[in-house]
Amino acid sequence: MINQEHFDDWFEKMARLAREDPEAFEKERQALIDEAISRAPTETQEKLRKFQWRIDMERKKAKTPLGACIRLYDMLLDMVYGKGGFLESLETLKAILTDVKEGRSPSLPSEPKTNAKIIPFPMGKAKGKN
Repeated sequence: MINQEHFDDWFEKMARLAREDPEAFEKERQALIDEAISRAPTETQEKLRKFQWRIDMERKKAKTPLGACIRLYDMLLDMVYGKGGFLESLETLKAILTDVKEGRSPSLPSEPKTNAKIIPFPMGKAKGKN
């Protein structure tokens, strides 16, 4: 576990590097991201790489670091509160769970139909055709 003092030292080092040598900072930032992704479960790594690519593209579009921060903030808010976002997904799961508990879920096995009414269709010519 990382302690606060160690983190503060690391953060200061990174902030200094960003001010004094942005290219070296970017290299270090990318190495840290790659390391974090490589530590994730194999089945999640591709999704994380795609997400990081999206973050990097938003950062590139911004003219300033503050602009990048605002773009990323907006992107994450949309991922949580937007259409198809995390909150909507939770609400959908909650509704499904409620349906399952109350026996209304289409995923619950239902009794097979044992009888059905068969409706005959006329076999004549189609309307409007000769």
